[in-house]
Formats: sequence, structure tokens, C-alpha cells
Amino acid sequence: MNPEAPETFSLFGEPLYKSPIQLWLPTDPEAYEAKLRELENNYSRAFFDYEKDQENPEKLLWLGRRTGILGNFLEAAAHYSLGVEKWPDDPRFYRFRGHRFVILRRIELAIRDFEKAAELIHDRPDEPELYASGGKSENKMGISSFNWNVYYHQGFTYYAAGLYEKAVKAYRDCMAVADNLESRIATSHWLYMPLIRLGRWSEAEKLLEPIEPDMELIEVGDYYETLLMYKGFSTPEQLLEKARSEGTVRFMTRAQAIGNMYMAQGETEKAVEVYREILREGSWTGGVYLCAEAELKRLGVAP
Repeated sequence: MNPEAPETFSLFGEPLYKSPIQLWLPTDPEAYEAKLRELENNYSRAFFDYEKDQENPEKLLWLGRRTGILGNFLEAAAHYSLGVEKWPDDPRFYRFRGHRFVILRRIELAIRDFEKAAELIHDRPDEPELYASGGKSENKMGISSFNWNVYYHQGFTYYAAGLYEKAVKAYRDCMAVADNLESRIATSHWLYMPLIRLGRWSEAEKLLEPIEPDMELIEVGDYYETLLMYKGFSTPEQLLEKARSEGTVRFMTRAQAIGNMYMAQGETEKAVEVYREILREGSWTGGVYLCAEAELKRLGVAP
């Protein structure tokens, strides 16, 4: 029995305990521990930096971000809530709190925050958003567009809620501000999914026109492989088998898209098998884990 209080509860009411975000953590145990220590040290520095300069929104934002990446989502949401109170016209606090709320399964609150963030960035110049996990490296770009992130996570939240028309609109807005190939590939991956759930296959197919084999990418390889699968370069079964051999995080991403495709094709039983495998093998802090939970919940079947 876990002695800690749960961080939150699944959509099925199961307790979910604190776990660092796995996306950027190494799989090698020694490297994992070293990176975790680095992130914990970053949190400590951010805490003391904010204590010394509490009227600086940047300091509070980074405290929230350093907190969240360690899996302390409730604490991170509290920091962002303070930011919303002190700087209500700063879209960054809504954007980051919305991201924490959705992982906490507070989906309606997340939707509200992303809608507010999208309202605040309308006609506002974009700005760079640095990764909380660190700068540029072999497998990450280290920086992206803030406005793109608002629409990207807004689209994800609508999609997780089953609001596919709204997800399509958010991802269209996202594509309009995508400023590099990585962002366009990631947006295409997520836009394709609600489109096919709405039966808008011809629109979805247009997203695949620029997708070709051997494109050079840094960090969206799993999304890219899924888009290639849609184009017929592999079967869903082949991609699932490959994904299973490449670690939990990478498995979840591709498996969720395949489950969605099965749902769009009316192959519900196959989709349920995939979603259940995600919940068995995956980490609850991943967004696609939440998507699998939500799909099973809407179907009225046990996880």
C-alpha cells in the first residue's frame, strides 16, 4: 500500500500516485537517477529564486514548471493559480495551469484555462517557450512557439474530452502558427485523429500529402511513423509490434493513435484491446494514457 496521498484519481476513480513526467527522462537507470537529481536541484533553485523576487512573474512561472516536471501537479497548479490571481492578463499562467489540470483529470477546468489563454494571445505577438526539461540536445529542440503550445494543448484537451469539432478548430489554429517542420508533423498527427473520428477522411488524407519517407526529424519520430502508417508504409499491427519493443513512452504514443483509428473504422473491440494495453503498460502522467482512459470511460467498459 502506498503511504503517500494520491496526486489525483483516474477517470475510473483509481488513485494515481506521484510520478515524474517520463517523456524526457532517460531509460538507463543510472542516467535516469542523474537526470532526476538535476530536475530536483532545478526545482530547489526555482523555489529560492521566487522567494527572493515574488513580484516577478517569470520566477513564479519557472517555479511552477520545475514543480510540474517532477510530478507535483497539484503544487504546480497552485503556483499557476497564484499567478492568475496576481497577473490575470498573462496567458502563460492559464496555458501552464491548463496543462496541469488536464493531467489531473480536471478536464473542464483545463478547457476553461485554454480558452482563456487562446483569448489572451489573439492578435498578440508570439514568443519562444523554453523546455522545462532542458535546452537543445540530440533528441529535443529545447524551444518552441508559445502560441503554438496554447493551441496544441487546447486541441489535446478537447480531443481527450471527445469534443472533436472543437479539437479540429484548435489544431487548425495550431497549424497556422506552426513555424517549423517538427511542429507541423506533431500538429498533423493530432489533427488527423479528430478528423477521422468525425468521418472527415478526405481532409485527414490531405495532411499526409507532404509526408514522405526519410524526413529528418529530431523529436517527433513517433508521430511521423504514425503518419507513415496511415499512408500505408506499415500496417497498424507492424507499428504496434515495433512500438512495444521501444519502451513504454514511445509505445503509448503510437498505440493511442492506432486505437483511435480502430475506433474511426468501427473496430471497437480492437480499439479496446489497445487502450487496455496502454493502461496496463503505460505511465498515467502521459497525455495519451488519459486519452485511453477517456475512450474506455465513454464506451462504458472496464479498464
